Formats: sequence, C-alpha cells, structure tokens
Amino acid sequence: MRVPRHERGMRWWLAPGLFVSALSLACGGGTPTGRDGAATTSYPSASATPQVTVTPALATTPAPSPAPATSPSPEAAVCEARPGGPGAPVRDGNGPYYHQVWLAHELPGAARAGAGTMVLDHASVPDGVAIPGGATYVYYVNGATGGIDVARVDGDAVTPLGPVTIDGVRNPAGIVDPDATPLSAGGVRLAYLAGFGPPLPSRRGWTMCIADGADGLAFATRGPAITFDRETTDPSLVRLADGTWLMAASQGRTTILARSADGLRFEAGDTLPFGGVPELADAGGGKVRLYVCTNGIESYLSGDNGRSWQREGVVATAPPPQRIICDPSRVAGTSLFFYKTAN
Repeated sequence: MRVPRHERGMRWWLAPGLFVSALSLACGGGTPTGRDGAATTSYPSASATPQVTVTPALATTPAPSPAPATSPSPEAAVCEARPGGPGAPVRDGNGPYYHQVWLAHELPGAARAGAGTMVLDHASVPDGVAIPGGATYVYYVNGATGGIDVARVDGDAVTPLGPVTIDGVRNPAGIVDPDATPLSAGGVRLAYLAGFGPPLPSRRGWTMCIADGADGLAFATRGPAITFDRETTDPSLVRLADGTWLMAASQGRTTILARSADGLRFEAGDTLPFGGVPELADAGGGKVRLYVCTNGIESYLSGDNGRSWQREGVVATAPPPQRIICDPSRVAGTSLFFYKTAN
C-alpha cells in the first residue's frame, strides 16, 4: 500500500517479509500529544464527495436449472474468514508489538479520562464492549500474531482469552481494526477491516466487514458493510437515537462518515476535516460523541445525528514517557475508556 507522506516510516508487518500497512492508518498510529486549543469551534460536515464504492445489499436471483455455482462478489469474498494461524512478532520499532493498551475511566460529567493503567503489552487498536446482562470484553490487535484477540474485563482487571473465531475459523487471516457494538437483542456486532495484508486476487478497495456473535467470542459473518476506493481504516459504529446507524472511518487526517438503516449495509456521506482513528459513542440525550486522534485524543459532540459537530476539547494525553496516544474506545454503559500508547 502507498503510505501518505506524513505517515512514512511508521510501518508494521504481520509476518516476516510481508508488508501490510502503515502504522498510523490500519493500526491506529497517532500523533504526539500537544497543547489543547482552548477555543471551541463548530465544524459543519464537509460536502466534498468522497471517492468511495458503496457495497449494495447482496441480491439473490434464482438461477435456471442446471446452473453453475455463482461466485461471491469481490467484497463478499474479502469478508470470508480464511485460516491464518499465528504469525511471528516483527521487531519493527513502530509496529503494534511495541504498543500498549491502557484502561482509564471517563470522569463524571465531562468528556475527559482520568489517569490510566497499562493492561496489555504488545497490543494495539483496542475497542471495548459491555454486553447487556453479560460480560465486558476488549478486542485488540495482538502485536505478536497480527490477529484480533479478545480479553475479558472485570473491573480494572483484563484477562486475555485468545483469538476471536469467525465462521468457525479461529484467528482468521487478514482482519484488523476491530470495533464492537452491543446489539439490542443481545450479543455483539463486530466491524473490522478485512483483506489486510498481501493483496487478494479478488480484493477491490478497502472493505469494512460485519460479523455478529451471541457470546462476543465466536462470530458469524453478515457480509461487507462498505468498500472504499481510497485507503480507509479503523471503522467505528454507533446506533443513533432514531434507530439508524452511523459509521466513522479514518482516511488519513480526515474522517469519513457513512450511514445505514440496518447497521449492515452503509452508504458513504460527509467527510470531516479533522480525524485520525475515530471512535463513535452514544452521549445520551439524543447526542453522539466522536473521539479522534489529533492533539492527544480529542472529542466532538453532535446533537443532530452527526450532521454538525462542536469541538469539546482534549480527553486524554499520552502518559510520559510515551509520545503517542490514539485508538480511543469509550465502552457504552460504563465509564471504561481504552486507548493505545506508543513511542
């Protein structure tokens, strides 16, 4: 993949000899922390048309008999779970093997996190979820294997459980950037970037996939959510007050939004002029909050379902001696706030 100029030198690898991405894109690279700009600024969504390919719902058309089996669309093929197996850590000083996952608590009445504690080493891109009436989990990229792992969260204790399973495949290859959302009927919806790593013959663009799981550990693929024509990573989902769904994803220093009626098939919309590894969260009262990596982790608030945004301020800065803090995750229904750090 081509690495944007401001991201060069920040690459990581899943297996020796296989280049797979830029750190700050697919594995949530961030920016060194800086001063909080005190002014509060309102940012309406940009109206520029993004270069995206929207994946439509897959139609089923009866074939005449006899007929050969039909092949899945390129996007659907990318979402198919493929055996991968454990990789090996690559001693790239910028890679996720040298990242850490931290756990903090968001302070009452403020979009700001308190002091955090490192809970996972050699881990990156965390995203937490609390299943109503069930367990609380955090999903992350395991820096030693390159796959998506899950850990159980009990208070401030985090216990790794190992790789996730999708369609019966444990530790499937080529999936990164997990985002977990609780479903109203129970269980977890997992969104992620698929087809990561050496290009598949069928891959076209950057596809975000959806999989649902009743227990948060084993998932069944629901198919492609959307495919972008330009490099896009780190999807985040939230269900809005009107019952529709909003996705935010990272396109370098900007954030692209996409919308869906069912949370399964999304259509691209506005591009925001700020961003970097976004996280969407229900802020209550019909409002939605967007966290991004800019000067530390910052937050923006929307009262109109993500059509305009008001900057709130800095939520968290990197704990010394770390220089980078990114990949925010606000766990709905709790005060838990995960993020990753790196030097």
